[in-house]
Amino acid sequence: MITHMLLRMAFRAICHHTVRSLLTLIGIVIGIAGIITISAIGKGAQKKARDQFLAYGSKTINISTYNWMTPSKKDPKPFSLDYLSVITSLCPAVQYISPEIYQNRVSIEYEGKESTGELMGTNEHGLQIYGRTMHSGIYFNQQHIAQKDNVLVLTPEMAELFFKLRNPLGQVIRVNRIPFTVIGILDPPKVKGRFDGLRPPPALVPFTSLQKSFGTKIYDLVLSTHTDEQVAQVTRQLEKTLRASHALQDGETNDFMIRDNQTFAAAAEEASKSVGLFSLIAAIIALLVGGIGVMNIMLVAVQERTKEIGIKAALGATMNFIRTQFLIEAVIICMVGGVLGIVFGVAAAYILNHWFGIKAIIDLTPIIVSFLCTVLIGIVFGFYPAEMAARLNPVEALTEY
Repeated sequence: MITHMLLRMAFRAICHHTVRSLLTLIGIVIGIAGIITISAIGKGAQKKARDQFLAYGSKTINISTYNWMTPSKKDPKPFSLDYLSVITSLCPAVQYISPEIYQNRVSIEYEGKESTGELMGTNEHGLQIYGRTMHSGIYFNQQHIAQKDNVLVLTPEMAELFFKLRNPLGQVIRVNRIPFTVIGILDPPKVKGRFDGLRPPPALVPFTSLQKSFGTKIYDLVLSTHTDEQVAQVTRQLEKTLRASHALQDGETNDFMIRDNQTFAAAAEEASKSVGLFSLIAAIIALLVGGIGVMNIMLVAVQERTKEIGIKAALGATMNFIRTQFLIEAVIICMVGGVLGIVFGVAAAYILNHWFGIKAIIDLTPIIVSFLCTVLIGIVFGFYPAEMAARLNPVEALTEY
């Protein structure tokens, strides 16, 4: 009964000064909306960064026989094909392994139409390693590899550029004037990779054909494990094997590189978290400013309602009753601001996601935490004004009027 009375009195006092109460809510609304929106954008950015790196294969490991971070005076020694068998025998967790060689900025020509592109040479396991699928045609097989056939699997972008509505399968295009037969077209990747926008995606050819036509050597290998959990184990085994084969002593820097996409994805997630943290701090500051605004308006309310407080005290209202009344008013103001902030924050995240293409993932945890924060702010910033109201002397309060 008393609680119901206090709530009714609190709502009546807030509604009596509607405009002032709404203005007081602005800081709370901005702070809560900012927290929810920034959390949604941050979570979306983390997922996007992770997905972009894992688009190249979550179980994929790249090995380079050189280390571009700490260049060596020695010329890098290319991998031999026997090394693939060595790795698979030493690391049973390796499911597929392939050379990975590139031929950059090649001239691709078909019926007078010419463009600059890139070729990537792999073996018959390239599709499985990179997690790609075929749109039409076939992927090259062991026979193509062994015979060093000049066959080519086009990306969707290249197929659209050169053939548009025509069927490219079986057509012959020239790469640096060397004829290659199109045998297949890749499906678009499910998720665009982190660096896909920086360069055109390469067409795929047998690595033996690339070696035959351009004399390219194997300086990079790419492999995939059976499961995601085996990536770290295989990476350690590879480092140990390569250090032994390169005769590196303890303390010497690796003259090779081993990179796995899971590590890059985790690093990208951490970077996104750091950026989001600074924005979140700004939103929390806005929320604290809103709390100070609530304290200010409650102090004004205490000064304006001195007579009311004196009459209640004279009629037997206890200090606890008066303190609770003003504390409830502060909490209600903050809770209403919190609810409005949640609505605006979720709406902003939805708009950014669906209208502007900014990936934002709405999570329930920030919403619950934000709402609890508004209650806490109402209690913390409302306590001092409520305590002042409770300690007013009834005689002094009444004699002011």
